[in-house]
Order: sequence, then C-alpha cells, then structure tokens
Amino acid sequence: MATPARFPFVLLRIVTSAALLAIPAFAQGSVLDVVDGETLYEGGRLFSWGFELDREEVLRSGGSRLADPNASHSYRFTSTLALQYGLRNNLQIGVAVPYVVDQSESLLDETSSAGVGDLELLGKWRFYRWDARGVSINTSLITSLSLPTGEDDRTENGLELEPDEQLGSGGIDPSFGLAITPEPGRWRFNAAILHQVRTDTDGDHDRLGSSWFAELAIGNRFWLEAYPGPFMRADVFVHWFDEARDHVGGAFVLNSGGGFSSGGERVTAGAKWAFRPRPSLDFQLSGEVPIWRDVNGPQLADDWSVQFSFGYRF
Repeated sequence: MATPARFPFVLLRIVTSAALLAIPAFAQGSVLDVVDGETLYEGGRLFSWGFELDREEVLRSGGSRLADPNASHSYRFTSTLALQYGLRNNLQIGVAVPYVVDQSESLLDETSSAGVGDLELLGKWRFYRWDARGVSINTSLITSLSLPTGEDDRTENGLELEPDEQLGSGGIDPSFGLAITPEPGRWRFNAAILHQVRTDTDGDHDRLGSSWFAELAIGNRFWLEAYPGPFMRADVFVHWFDEARDHVGGAFVLNSGGGFSSGGERVTAGAKWAFRPRPSLDFQLSGEVPIWRDVNGPQLADDWSVQFSFGYRF
C-alpha cells in the first residue's frame, strides 16, 4: 500500500478514477435505508451515492498484529450508486451497482486493481408496524441477491489472487435477515442481523466464506425542527462479523508456504452523524474500528473503516 507521504496522492487518484467511471459498489455501510426496519412510502424513490474506505493490516490468531517484515497493508475504496423504490408502503426494492478500487503494498510487492464489483438486488418487507403518539416500531425482513458481475479471476505475476482480493465473488450470493427499529421521541434504536451465503456458480471451486453480520445502534435527534424542518442525529453502534474460511480449488485457504489464512470474528464500534436539511436530502458520515478480533491464522483483516453517503428522495 501507499506510504503515508504518498497516500494523499493515491487517494486522489482513487477518487478521480471512480468519478470518471460513474462510481458504484454495494456496501451495506454506504447504501441508505437498507439495514433497518423502515421502508419507503408507496411510490417513493431513494437515490443514494455512498463511499467507503477500508484499511486492512496483517493479524495473527487471537487478533494481535503480526510482527513480520513482509507484512502488508491494503486500502479498499468502494463507491456505491443505488436506487430504491417503494413498491408498496411496506415493500421496498432496489438495485446497487458497484465500483471498487484496491491498493496494497508490502516490502516485497505493490499491487492495485479497479473495476465494477458484484451488482446487488435489494428487497425489504416491513411485516409489522406499531404506532402511538410520539412512538413507532418498524420490523422488516431484509434480503439481497449478489450477481457475479465483478472480475473474480484476477492474477498477479501469473498467480491467481485469493478470493478476498478479487473484485467480485464469482457466485450468485443470497443474503437474508431481520431488522427492528423503535423510535420513541427524539431517540432511534436499531437492531439487525443478516446472513450471506456464498456460492461457486462459475465452477472454478473458488469462493468466499459465508458470513454473518449484526448491528446494535442507538441515536438521538439532538436538533429537530417541526416538519419539514431539518434535523441532525448522532448515533453510536456496535457491529459483529463472523466470516467462514474462503475456498481455493475446493479447499480451505490455509496459512502454508507463506500464504494467508482466512475467516474469523470481529466486533467493531463506531459513530455516525446524520443530517437531513429537508425531507428530500440526506447526508451521513460514519466511522468504525475493531474492539475485538479473532482470526483464523495470519491474514489481512479490517483495521478501520469510514463511510459517507448522500441521498436524494423523490
């Protein structure tokens, strides 16, 4: 990856190339109104444009940093164009088109790649809503289907890269989950859990490990004007991730011969700032860092992540 002195120039190059290519890439952290219990009103549309920057570092089992002269760092920049539609007042569908830029560097090598990732079809069905004066609770089933539009057989120096270094998964990957969002007064609580199943539909026997994701969040609208006035909200949240081992050639990716392992668990904590100057506009900025990690052998694992999202409702 880029050294600290060079990183601003790398980031500028990333942002410039993404803008020129119309930028997309689904990431749950930067697509608005996906992982919660609320749905768009019937006929409502939400366009969102999000950015996510993730840094990874080499860890060993137990989650501690690996003291290795060849240890590398990587940055993945993901931007997301998404459009969602309220088919009914309790049924929301959408699509997210991806673009991903990877930059990685070690003492031995430097690599980079960029391209369209896997297109996502999104769906959410709100099956329960409870309202009282100043209070509401929305509960929804969430689902998505990832289609293999991203490159999944990229090579470096004649060797195919491991699944988590590819731009796409190479499989038709469904996910499903549940979210509940109580909103008493100025407060907003959210709890969600999702499971993504990874498949090998292209038959190359390489695939990412299936994963689980969960969120617990609490937010407060510290500035709230009467409709259609603006509001600002501050959230704090905890995320849990559990990822199974990846497969290459039908076998687990193992730490042998200097190679990397895969899979593990982590818990992250973060904060989010949300601003809605008027009902049609949304701005969100968030960041998160791991507070606990346990990985399956030495591997690149998430170190920190920041996200920014813009939404337009019409």
